[in-house]
Amino acid sequence: MRLAAPRLLAAATLAAILSAPAARAASTPDEQARFLAGLPVPAGSPLAKLEEGASWKAHQKAMDDAWAKLSKRLAVMDGWAKAELAPRIQPNAKLLYLFGGPDAVTPLCLYPDAPAYLLAGLEKVGRVPPPEELKPKALENALSGLAEALRTVVPASFFRTDEMGHDLRGDEIDGVQPILYLFIARSGGKILGAEHIEIDATGAAKPKADGEKWGAGTPGVRVRFQREGHAPQEMIYVRVDLGDAALQKKPGFLTFARAYGNANAFLKAASFILHDNRFSKPRALLVEQSLSVLQDDSGLPFKVFEKGGWELTTFGTYLQPKPPFQRAYQKPLIKLFAAEPARPLPFKIGYRKDADESNLLLAVKKPATAAATAAPK
Repeated sequence: MRLAAPRLLAAATLAAILSAPAARAASTPDEQARFLAGLPVPAGSPLAKLEEGASWKAHQKAMDDAWAKLSKRLAVMDGWAKAELAPRIQPNAKLLYLFGGPDAVTPLCLYPDAPAYLLAGLEKVGRVPPPEELKPKALENALSGLAEALRTVVPASFFRTDEMGHDLRGDEIDGVQPILYLFIARSGGKILGAEHIEIDATGAAKPKADGEKWGAGTPGVRVRFQREGHAPQEMIYVRVDLGDAALQKKPGFLTFARAYGNANAFLKAASFILHDNRFSKPRALLVEQSLSVLQDDSGLPFKVFEKGGWELTTFGTYLQPKPPFQRAYQKPLIKLFAAEPARPLPFKIGYRKDADESNLLLAVKKPATAAATAAPK
């Protein structure tokens, strides 16, 4: 028996070695997303060792704490969307979210069945190189910036472009792409693949090789992912100035967006930009392309819906906008919200600090209007 014990031990050790997942040389995009989101990676990932370090464990705690607070609002939004939004729209249509920046979490919550999401903003596209290849200090700075970006959006419910630039101005992992990774992973998504794209003057989105410099087109990133119970989905973020003058010089984005097809549209905390005639091109795009528009009062001016052709439903309370937007007060909205009366809105959104001050307007294009404004194929 004394001789058999070492043999049994050796056999058990060999079995454990053979059953353990083999370590890989490079992390996958999904593992990178989980790592940045503060979620554990598989044992065979080259990032597993990094998750044993003190800096990642501190990052995980910061992510867990911030997400726990955000999840409370998301749960309320999810219940509202199922009860009030989904029955009134085509929930399996694509989503167009201009001026949304890297805010992937809100459309994922409100429009979970969209096959594709198109987000646009002024924030840098950024990149996510394999974290295992970074120097410890660079990785620590990147994780710190991500945690701060998430802490910023939790109380405000929107990203501030200037703060985004400060939080994710890293030398390695920076910009919007890691934020998309974070939100998709935390929303239960598995990253299937990602690539940088550049939209040329004809509206064609051409893939960019890793490390390839941006050209004269509109830069962006496409992320493919899948959540339980859903077919594979994709999210595209493009960095674009949506002012008429800028779009005149770079018309490719408008062509690309029109080829995207009819979609639901979402707008919040949009700075009342679309009230300005210097933004007539994106305003026309939204009116033409949208099957429905869900927005707070900072989105499209109400006059575009007053012309008819839309079914209107109001939620929450309409109040005079706060400075510096108080001049964007829309008297017709006062009458509309009083006439309905508005349905309850159980969560805060946009620039308001409380749910009882927030508002949303849902405009659903009538079938005859949709046929008349359908974009040509």
